[in-house]
Amino acid sequence: MITILTTTEHEFHIKEMIDSVDRLNELVQVSIEDTPSEKSDKILRIEGKKIHSTIDWFDTEPPYLFPSVELSEGNLLAILFYKIGNEQQAFQYVSESDTLYKHLLLATKLKFGYEIEQEEQSDLSAHNKAILHHYGNLSPRISFNELRELYANALQQANSADVKSYTAKHYLNLLLDAQLFEDTIVASEAFLKEAKSEAAQIALSIQWCTARFKNLQLPYDSDTLKSILVKQEECIQYLQSHDLHLNAALLAMEACDVANFLGDFPLAKEHINMAIKTFKVEEATEFLGEAGLKKAHLLYHWSKNGSPQYYKAAINAFQDTLKVFKKDSYPDYFAEIQHSLALIYSEIPAPPDEKPMWTAFCASAFKEALEFYTKETRPYEHAMVCHNYATALMDFPPAKLHNNHEKAYGLFEKALEIRTKEKYPTERALTLLNQLELGWLMHNEDGKEEEKRLESMRRKAEEITSLVTDENLLNRAKEQLERLDRLKTII
Repeated sequence: MITILTTTEHEFHIKEMIDSVDRLNELVQVSIEDTPSEKSDKILRIEGKKIHSTIDWFDTEPPYLFPSVELSEGNLLAILFYKIGNEQQAFQYVSESDTLYKHLLLATKLKFGYEIEQEEQSDLSAHNKAILHHYGNLSPRISFNELRELYANALQQANSADVKSYTAKHYLNLLLDAQLFEDTIVASEAFLKEAKSEAAQIALSIQWCTARFKNLQLPYDSDTLKSILVKQEECIQYLQSHDLHLNAALLAMEACDVANFLGDFPLAKEHINMAIKTFKVEEATEFLGEAGLKKAHLLYHWSKNGSPQYYKAAINAFQDTLKVFKKDSYPDYFAEIQHSLALIYSEIPAPPDEKPMWTAFCASAFKEALEFYTKETRPYEHAMVCHNYATALMDFPPAKLHNNHEKAYGLFEKALEIRTKEKYPTERALTLLNQLELGWLMHNEDGKEEEKRLESMRRKAEEITSLVTDENLLNRAKEQLERLDRLKTII
């Protein structure tokens, strides 16, 4: 719904303009109150024979700021159709000679990614110039530092607190995209002190939360996580109260992550369920898939942290996401889901008579993942899946057609081809340690074969000590060497 706020002087005339277009009054309401009588997506103000477009804080349209224009039927209807999302109809009411035309054209080009010519960039506000260079399709592109300068200039020239906050919001987007999280935190805190309207404070707070969360490093500080979560929940409540349910759902997904890291799994589940419900109502299929995937990972994490009853719920959640992320259309997501399912199948507690079924599911899922994560195209992921498949095989019941332990050894070797000392020393150390554990399970044909195996195991254990400084990994390598020494004494 679009609301036009005006005075009694203009009310009747504005309603006549709206009624001139069939059924437009179903999408637009006119109010002489200071605030809308109903919740509205967008608001226009008409004062002193001028149309003033208000700021769109929550990204329902391109971040281009329209200047105030003369009140006329053509200008009003053009702006209304633009805000409805019918840009083609909007241009029916203005001509190229009208002041509004250029701004409608630039905002439309910004929305659809059409190329913006050099001459179109003249006589623009500092805010709009920065926005076009940030989000628009311009050639040549300016550098990151030049864009920062444009934003600095726009912030300095802002003619109101709200315009400054709005420019600040998009400047913070630039810093976030560049992964300058410390800079974003410092800047957002400064901008929040200057923000006047509640909407501005909420928009800037959301970016503060994102920057603080992305700037976290292990071990996560629980007080910082709690402060982020409190602010996120304030913002979610505001967005929901203003019928911005899609925005609220997207933020709830981030809140789910924070609650998950805090170990508050019920709260994380509450946030992600709210997001999923919203995405279903809004028919936002891809967001629904992303939220379903997040819920599946949450349930898996929960099951690994003392609640094994959630393993099957996690399986169901991952399988639900496959309805969205199909193999042919989303092969990367499909592979990720298969890998996660394989890990669950390998870990789920099961009685002996069910174990063969779960191991069959596990092997099938690992093979699906390896079809996408090949050594040539995705080497890091290929090594990870090989490592995890090999680790799972160590606990498989004996197979009729092949030796699970020999197969696992070969997969560990494939992982080690990629996890080299130079590129991935820690990952290599982990693979070597698991391969050493496998060595104790393997059968040797004769004494000579056993000696070769033990010597190979010693070399691997000694290599670990040159790869890492982590005390836990070094102690595990030391334990392996001590076991080998004891065995050598016995032999």
